[in-house]
Amino acid sequence: MKKVPLQKVRDQFGSKDKLVDEILGMIKRPTDLSKEVFKRKLSSQSNRKLLILLDREQLLKKSYGSRAKLVDAIAKSKSVSKKAEDKDYRKRLDGMTTGQLLDIARRKSLQS
Repeated sequence: MKKVPLQKVRDQFGSKDKLVDEILGMIKRPTDLSKEVFKRKLSSQSNRKLLILLDREQLLKKSYGSRAKLVDAIAKSKSVSKKAEDKDYRKRLDGMTTGQLLDIARRKSLQS
């Protein structure tokens, strides 16, 4: 039988707090939120969302190393113009979520 997210969290991390701490170490905190508020916001999310977030961040680290390297790979793969660096495109990429960036990379077949 398939495990529900609560069971997965308890098996892999012991508690939701340990999962949140793991995620906090991997993602960048928004500048407008304090560490405590950000941790509280993450803790209020469902176990399923937290597990998805952790999987995305692990895939990012494994495949690209960092978010900046992923943005670089996507920007360099853009062969529409002759410009090596399209600053507007890069700025738009920087504003996207990790999930959106990984989806673009998947569609462009950049994942290794």
